[in-house]
Amino acid sequence: MSRISKRIYEPRTAYPDRTKSEEKSFTELNVPIKKLDTALLLLSSMEECVLISVFSHITDFARRQDANVLELREHRLLELLLEKELFISKDNTMIRRFALYLLTALLDNVDMSTFEPEQANQILELARKYYQREADDFCIEYLTYIINVCLRDPQMAHSIVDETEFLEKFKLVFINSENPDTVFHSIEALHQMLQAQGADQMLLFTTQPDFPVDRIICEVTNEYQEIRKAALKALKTLLSDTGEDSAFEPLHRCFFVLEQLVKAFCDNPQGPEATDIIEVLATALRSEKMTKLFFEQNLFDLVVEQLRVYMDQLPLQMRCTIISIFAETAQYEQFLPRMHKAEITNMFLKCLMENKPAPAAFVIQGLCRLSQYPEALRRIVAEYEEGAIRKLVSIVLSPDVAIKTREQAAEFLARLLVAAFKDTAVQLQEQDIAAVLTAVFAQGLPALSIDFVLSLLTVIESLAQNEEYRTLLGEHTSLTEQTAQLLMRSFAHSILVNNIFRCLCTLIDEQRVRQTLLENYIVTSIKRALKSLSNLVKTSVTNFILQTTRFNEFIDVYIDRGILEVLMEFQKHAFCVSTWGPAIESILSKCPTLKFCIRNCLTFTDITSGKDFYVAHKMYDDFRIFQNILRNDCSPLEPVLVVNFDRPTPDKSDLVDVPVKCLHTITEQAGEEGWIYCKRPGDSGLPEYLEALNQTLEEHGLVENPERIRRSIDFANVAKRSKLIAQAVAGVMSDNLKILDLNSTEECSRHTVSCHLAELRYVYHTNFIPIGAVRSGCQFERAILFKGLADQIGLPCTLQRSVDGRVLYNEVPLPLEPEEDVHCDKKTLKFMPWRMLRPTHVVDLMYNVGDLYPMQSRQALQYLRLY
Repeated sequence: MSRISKRIYEPRTAYPDRTKSEEKSFTELNVPIKKLDTALLLLSSMEECVLISVFSHITDFARRQDANVLELREHRLLELLLEKELFISKDNTMIRRFALYLLTALLDNVDMSTFEPEQANQILELARKYYQREADDFCIEYLTYIINVCLRDPQMAHSIVDETEFLEKFKLVFINSENPDTVFHSIEALHQMLQAQGADQMLLFTTQPDFPVDRIICEVTNEYQEIRKAALKALKTLLSDTGEDSAFEPLHRCFFVLEQLVKAFCDNPQGPEATDIIEVLATALRSEKMTKLFFEQNLFDLVVEQLRVYMDQLPLQMRCTIISIFAETAQYEQFLPRMHKAEITNMFLKCLMENKPAPAAFVIQGLCRLSQYPEALRRIVAEYEEGAIRKLVSIVLSPDVAIKTREQAAEFLARLLVAAFKDTAVQLQEQDIAAVLTAVFAQGLPALSIDFVLSLLTVIESLAQNEEYRTLLGEHTSLTEQTAQLLMRSFAHSILVNNIFRCLCTLIDEQRVRQTLLENYIVTSIKRALKSLSNLVKTSVTNFILQTTRFNEFIDVYIDRGILEVLMEFQKHAFCVSTWGPAIESILSKCPTLKFCIRNCLTFTDITSGKDFYVAHKMYDDFRIFQNILRNDCSPLEPVLVVNFDRPTPDKSDLVDVPVKCLHTITEQAGEEGWIYCKRPGDSGLPEYLEALNQTLEEHGLVENPERIRRSIDFANVAKRSKLIAQAVAGVMSDNLKILDLNSTEECSRHTVSCHLAELRYVYHTNFIPIGAVRSGCQFERAILFKGLADQIGLPCTLQRSVDGRVLYNEVPLPLEPEEDVHCDKKTLKFMPWRMLRPTHVVDLMYNVGDLYPMQSRQALQYLRLY
């Protein structure tokens, strides 16, 4: 077997031709470039060394001055970077860093709003896309800055919230990053996202398990000021919701954030971000849970101790800013004793008195809340001697003070009037509060806020509860004028209109206030309020009408100026306003003429005495027709019977002379003397009828007993009195009328009554006929006289018109139940208010005069000719 040996070296017989390979290869080229355009062209190169060299030169150019960055923008570097997708597809890390750096330089020196929307969206989309796969720390830093700049647009910030994969990476990078710039821009970007969301969306976003709320809290004490400020801004937004479902639901996290904030403040109370810390802490302490931890964990004591140490060193503005946290804790009464013991009340008072012209709004708000504690209230009242009320009044009056501060001052005054009325009212009177309120209202709504005006109205209402101060306010006519004019300008705000009407109700007892309101377009405001679409406004104005119908001047205005007309016309649109119907009835109850025209009924409480009562023979479908007849100097075609016991002869001012030359158009007979026309004729007959009736009642022992309770009902004598009145009525209205039987089908001679009324028309030259002059009358005329006499002697009686309008009748109340019914005892019923009585019997004035027929009985239906 032959043995083959292995050779260590074998000679080569063929070698490569190096001359040919060198001829084919491209040697290194160094070309000096001095133009920016040429350098930018090289960014299209595929060589990494070329890109790195070009990027290095461009970056060096950009770093020299900001103007160079603007020149790069003019040379369309941004468009080139976007076209190359920021070179992030390159494996070389330096290329990606250079590209991202240049983009950050462009964004830092150029306003984002100058970019086209497509460019901005493309930048964000590229940054988001490559942020998810980037691992280099520098690239992450640049991308975080780019994203933060883009998210300053709320629309972009809102759109990125749904990018779940990106947010997972973003929050993970933020939690683990040690790069200060990455941390800073990540916090700011998160803050932009929070601000772009609604309450529900933000709650869902911040309660996710990976949301870095703890990292944000930690950064409150970061060594870098910019990071601390960014963390405080984000925390302030997060702490706006500390409910049970929020990110601050766990107690340990609540304590952690309070501890961090207090620690950051106590470490440097005079630091540049001390004000921001206080604002965030005040936001947190609006929650009762946070406030409870603040006191229980002695964090309150730490802050107070620092205040005492640095109080003399801190400027006034900073001292007053710090105590804003106590304005928030003061809204919880259980902590007020501890706060007052720590002299917080004195701190607030010093800030109030020493700040010129006015302190911040929270200073007055804190005092207002502290005043709920009796000891603190005594300390505040003691400050009156130092001019506390004068200070508050000056704040309310000054238009140069912030409106929020003026609001709190007005609210504080209203609170003091409740808690210490006597001392506060005296001080306000010394400051001439009526003139102050007038001057403030004169500034008008554009300069005043709704809450401010509402608080001032509350001050007026509180003062007006005292009769003496109400009189003083009422004597200040300008205040009433400005309030009425303010009402005219306030219909865009229903709550304000409601409170103004309520305020005016407290002053309406003053005669000068009523006169001023009627002179200052209150009628126009009432009409506008009645036509409002707001139920609150309609309720307030109808309540005002209810309160003012006690006064005759308002009743006249409501009837004559069309307010009753609006109430009647729009009542179908006010089914949700409970006071609409009562407002109509309150007006009509003072004017029986219109009530009978509209309702065709007068109840027991509708009294005709003391005023003219007109009843037209014709039944008007629209009461405004009859109202116009009464208002204008014209005579109706149909007779109108007038009831008035207090005017034996007509007043001269009511007489209207008809010239002789006009008589030819009235009658064919020419007369030497003119006619005298009167809508309110005198009635000498009614007083005589009443005197005769009273004598008859006295003879029968039926005169009202003055020892009995006023308006008590003597049911035993109701029937007797009704019969006597009916006989008196029949006695004066039976001329030329024969007595008929109830069961007969024959009616009274209406023709005789019509002729008699026609004769009276020629006597009085008008169809306005006094009821006392009527000597022939059927049910219609007799029922009117019966109602008038019954009202004079205090007999409860109604006046009803039949459906066809031709017949009037009267009803009286009598108990229908048996004597042994304990629930309907006459001894109890006789003290029943008239408004609770119900009609039970119809009075016969024509046939069996004085008889009472139970309603719906055969006799009652026969009397009304319905059977």
